[in-house]
Amino acid sequence: MTTACSDKEDFSSFEEVVIDDPIEIGLSYRSASLRNQEVVFQVFDDQSQDITQNSVFYVDGVQLTANTFSSAAEGVFSVYAEYEVNGTLSTTDTEQFSVIIPTKNVLVEDYTGTWCGYCPAVSAAVDEVQALTDHISLVALHNGDDLSLSIEPQIREGLGVPSGSPRARIDRTVVWGAGVPPVFPPEDVMNLAGIPSSIAIAVAAEMSGGDLQISIDVACEDALVDRKLVVYITEDGLLRDQTNYYNEDATSPYFDQGNPMIDFEQKHVLRATLTDAVGDAIPTTDALTDYTVDFIYTVPSSMVVAELGVVVMVVDSDNTALNTQYVHVGETVPYN
Repeated sequence: MTTACSDKEDFSSFEEVVIDDPIEIGLSYRSASLRNQEVVFQVFDDQSQDITQNSVFYVDGVQLTANTFSSAAEGVFSVYAEYEVNGTLSTTDTEQFSVIIPTKNVLVEDYTGTWCGYCPAVSAAVDEVQALTDHISLVALHNGDDLSLSIEPQIREGLGVPSGSPRARIDRTVVWGAGVPPVFPPEDVMNLAGIPSSIAIAVAAEMSGGDLQISIDVACEDALVDRKLVVYITEDGLLRDQTNYYNEDATSPYFDQGNPMIDFEQKHVLRATLTDAVGDAIPTTDALTDYTVDFIYTVPSSMVVAELGVVVMVVDSDNTALNTQYVHVGETVPYN
């Protein structure tokens, strides 16, 4: 939901109208929606009172018969409202909203450890893919070092990931990487990044005191049936010495970087899971209807808030990720 506020009035349809104290208003609406999904508009006055009943809404200059709108075609639309207060007709600022076809953000999970000499190959491949697309969510699941979580074995077991590292998975269930030493072709990931999806995920992650407050919306062009939600907290910028079997490989970006590599940055590290290891069930939800859920996570003092992110995924009954979303803390990402 987007709220646009203004302390100015537009009286262009009137002559010499003067108000001593302009009314601060808020035009409230979802900033992005799926095709044929209903968008609801509301207007609030400076006392946070809902004055929608006294408002008339216009989308692309066309008056609506109610305070709702939907479109079968994607695009960017403009909206404003006229409202009456104390016998004076006023106009809100014109704002924009989008109707979209959801885009798939591919998930890459890196099963790794600082002790693992071949694991930097996954790090290099992840960096390469991340430079090619924004349609990606990343999680590094450590084992056998001080960054590992007790839940990591449950995730491996739930997803059928064998022990040992490096292991990498695309969308939770597709094996990425083969050979000895293993090779991780970026095109395997890129083939799934940015393609159309039927599922959209919106996420807002904001700090309030020491708590991270996360709001998640999910909508689908079809009914959500037998779907699960997974929510992870990740952290970048964690410096650890990393075993490096590529120190003498001139073709590797880690050639001559030392073995171990001192203070190697561990990125996308799984630091907490706010759901079950392999997801919480999403109640059956009608098509084009928002499923909304909120989480509160108390951030430990050992974590650096500026380095934290939230990975959200919707998975099917076989644990395949159907779509994902990533946000930095302090960021809001609408349906896209």
